[in-house]
Amino acid sequence: MTASYEEYREILERVPHIQRVEITEGGPEGVRVQVVSQSPQSPRHVAREVVSLLRTAGWKDISADNVVIVHIQRDDEPRQSIGRLQIAGFSVTYGTSGYEASCRLRHGSNVYEGEGVGFTSVLAVARATLAAVNRAFGPDNGIHLVDATQLTVSGVALSLVLVTDPDGEVMAGNAVQREVTGEETMMRAVLDAINRRFVLYTGQKI
Repeated sequence: MTASYEEYREILERVPHIQRVEITEGGPEGVRVQVVSQSPQSPRHVAREVVSLLRTAGWKDISADNVVIVHIQRDDEPRQSIGRLQIAGFSVTYGTSGYEASCRLRHGSNVYEGEGVGFTSVLAVARATLAAVNRAFGPDNGIHLVDATQLTVSGVALSLVLVTDPDGEVMAGNAVQREVTGEETMMRAVLDAINRRFVLYTGQKI
């Protein structure tokens, strides 16, 4: 563990759907992280997200067994989810350097655009998406592309991407192609790799 319980609590409370966090010691379960969440996702999904954030922040031995999710009903008026980057559009052309992609991501009211070039359209899109991600993160939080590929498993087409952060941690993302282009599926795979850590990398209350 590299941070205090208070610092871990503050990290988790940056996530928009998390209303309150309590971290206590003692009892048969040992350390217990209780999270009050309004997420539309299942409690199991939220627990995985909490564990991923805490491990990235330095709490390496935390597990889902230590996390209790208390789900509360959302307000009548839908709350805009701005804690994650979302796809705002993309374009791909072919030029003298190969495939040239321009990808746009949205975070709240902000739009970030990145460009990338590759010998395939999906590789160009992966690089452009990551360029937009890095514009959102800022210059001190550069994420680098390790590999991006498309493959078929049991007849299902999917995109797979590996990225690494400045500390050398490798993160994987994937997306199944469903009624969208392979390029958009690759964008989703890139976001799958980094979105759970977005509030941690930005260090902002959003």
